[in-house]
Amino acid sequence: GVRLFARGRAGYHLTEEGAGLVAALRPVQQRLAGIERGFGNDGAGSEARVQLAAPAAFASYFLAPRLRQLQIEQPGLVVELSTTRGVPPTALSNLDAALCYGVPAQGDMLTRKLSEIGYGLYGAAELLARRGRTASDIAKLPLIGFAHDEPASGPAEWMANQCAAGGNVVFRSSDPSCRLAAVQSALGFACLPCFMADQLPGLTRVAGPDAVGHQELWLVTHRQAREVARIRLLVDSVVALVRSRRERLRAAG
Repeated sequence: GVRLFARGRAGYHLTEEGAGLVAALRPVQQRLAGIERGFGNDGAGSEARVQLAAPAAFASYFLAPRLRQLQIEQPGLVVELSTTRGVPPTALSNLDAALCYGVPAQGDMLTRKLSEIGYGLYGAAELLARRGRTASDIAKLPLIGFAHDEPASGPAEWMANQCAAGGNVVFRSSDPSCRLAAVQSALGFACLPCFMADQLPGLTRVAGPDAVGHQELWLVTHRQAREVARIRLLVDSVVALVRSRRERLRAAG
């Protein structure tokens, strides 16, 4: 027979054959989880609970403020919203759907591009008054960078180029809200999603998406999502919400 486990000093571990079997069975587990979700939460009179993941800034500054309208339109639909860094998932596991920046490279899931998210370089008014806001001087400004392990994107590449050109990096963070707080304290200038930063008083956009770039917003669902009423309601509502505000999210103009 084929050995699936081997014993070592630290205990048992999967053999190469065992790891291959686990990988082969993962799609089956995902499908069974989807069936369980469908039967377990779609019955008459039950709470229509849906689990959605989204990038942290998008969840806090775009989705959450608009969930009231969704609740009015779909009473009884309860959204459990968890936040992520926006990295495309390889599997949804217990989630019903996920919003992410970019399309997953693998996984048995349905994907749909919803919009592009415009980014800009922002600074606090008092810091701009001291430093000026000439685009040619960006590399000389105190910069708040992305984390070193930031997933590849247009805005992250743009900021890396500014840093390489002699920019003075004073702080880094993987969390947009953390970068925002640092900007508001006049610590430096940071790349932020325009839909978040444009609505906040005291911030000025120094450079826009034409220079800084965009991230693609994708919706990821299980293949059987359309067969489950509560997930279909969520997906249709999120798609309509994002597409109705696509130009704002792109920060065109």
